[in-house]
Amino acid sequence: RSGSVQVVAELAREFGFTEEDGRQPPSIRSTSFLLPNYAFPEMEKQGMQIPQWVKDNVPDVLLPWSIFSAGPAPKREGD
Repeated sequence: RSGSVQVVAELAREFGFTEEDGRQPPSIRSTSFLLPNYAFPEMEKQGMQIPQWVKDNVPDVLLPWSIFSAGPAPKREGD
């Protein structure tokens, strides 16, 4: 792993490390981190309502690094 980018939360999960209170924070690549912290607030700013059951049940899926390194998001029509 020397010389490569590592996500501490993913290493902690792999090696069984936890916070003092026993939690394991989600990876920055995880849908359980990205959706509640970025996608849901942006959707709510645009007037969409996210049901609580959706917010409470976001799966912990790791997105591939290629999604983050592909450059800016494509422009939407009207932007």
